Amino acid sequence: MAYVSSLIIIIAYYYSLKKLPYIKQSKLFLGFFTLFVVRIIFSVNHEISFKPIFAGQSLTSLASLCTIFLVFIFMDKKYLKFKSIMPFYLIIFSIILSALYSGEFMGGVVVIMKWLLLIVTSIALIQLFYNHGLVNTLKPFYYLFMGLLVCQLASILLGAGKDTEALNSTSNSISYIGGYAHESAFSILLYNGLLISSLLMLKKNIRPIIPLLFFIGLIFANYRTLLLSSLIPLMGAYFAYFYMGAKKDTKLLVFSSGLISALAVSVLFGGDVVERFGELGGALSNLNELMSIDYSLFNVEERRLLSSRLYLWNMYLTEFSYFSFLGIFLGAGPEAWTGYFEVYAHNTYIAALFDLGIIGLIALLIMLSSTFLLIVKIEDKKLKAVSISFLVGFFIMSNSTMPLWAVEGVHLYSFIFTTAFYLAKRGTSKKLCTS
Repeated sequence: MAYVSSLIIIIAYYYSLKKLPYIKQSKLFLGFFTLFVVRIIFSVNHEISFKPIFAGQSLTSLASLCTIFLVFIFMDKKYLKFKSIMPFYLIIFSIILSALYSGEFMGGVVVIMKWLLLIVTSIALIQLFYNHGLVNTLKPFYYLFMGLLVCQLASILLGAGKDTEALNSTSNSISYIGGYAHESAFSILLYNGLLISSLLMLKKNIRPIIPLLFFIGLIFANYRTLLLSSLIPLMGAYFAYFYMGAKKDTKLLVFSSGLISALAVSVLFGGDVVERFGELGGALSNLNELMSIDYSLFNVEERRLLSSRLYLWNMYLTEFSYFSFLGIFLGAGPEAWTGYFEVYAHNTYIAALFDLGIIGLIALLIMLSSTFLLIVKIEDKKLKAVSISFLVGFFIMSNSTMPLWAVEGVHLYSFIFTTAFYLAKRGTSKKLCTS
């Protein structure tokens, strides 16, 4: 499956270069887009690319380092001074404080590199938006993500699925993820494709059916967290496209079509959805009780609820409650969770609290809220509605997984942040140097 997916991605890459010649005319665009594609190919070939090959670094980590280095060379350094970038610096500062307090210096380096990747990726996209426009910048990534849908289709036709829940759930569900190592990373890419296709749909550059295809792809990827997170963005995109600004008769037609579509999806996927989400109601109904007791008191069934999410969150919060006064504010240290547990927290906010303390969690919330404030400033109501829905989806996603701890999630947030930044600021481009 890895060879098939690699070939499809390479074809999508060369199609983008041929279809959009302006990519090759910009060193920044060509370099950034090429490294983006290389990272995906490495992830597909995870059996090779995840192994350490030099100084403990794998091909995937070396690709991230190359991205940071090359983009920094080609990008305009003035963007480093933008006020909207400052929240990222606050997070890096909290990481440094936590590393100095805990002595987790290697973990600090690893985490800082991820945030540096987020910074240079965001700056690269901002610069490309201003040089080429929103649509022209998003198009090559759209073709690439469409290629990933083809990879998924190939995995379905070849029967190359993965049993996602055999170890920790009563629901044995198959994920079709095009050769990826984990359904989470692949689903984040599809969510990114949903974002980009929704924006292009509003710009009348692609057909309205495309975002729905990415949502169907998320259904077959079968990662519950991302599927739930994508519902609001999907509804937000179609609400903005079909409903906002439409005449009354059209609104009635849209509403009726939405009900029919929901019914059709229920008929096609209803059985799988009920089986996959059946335990969700029971878990939420007992949430307060399960989070108030010590994790050592969980029985076997309670530990398996929501793919063991509640059990993991309780573990981290219980151990955090035993930290010293400084530890509560500065955390156990970057990546220090590996010294306490075998499994990561599966919650962005709990993980930040545990590793970086209250200061790190506050810095993370400042970053998210600053992006929200940018979205509020977007003048186009349709684009504003879509941008808010995807940020809300990202917030929901972060409650049950940790997208910012993966390169795919770093890229996703870069697109959410930079489109919000560009759409909010494009009317005041003369003031950008102080924004």
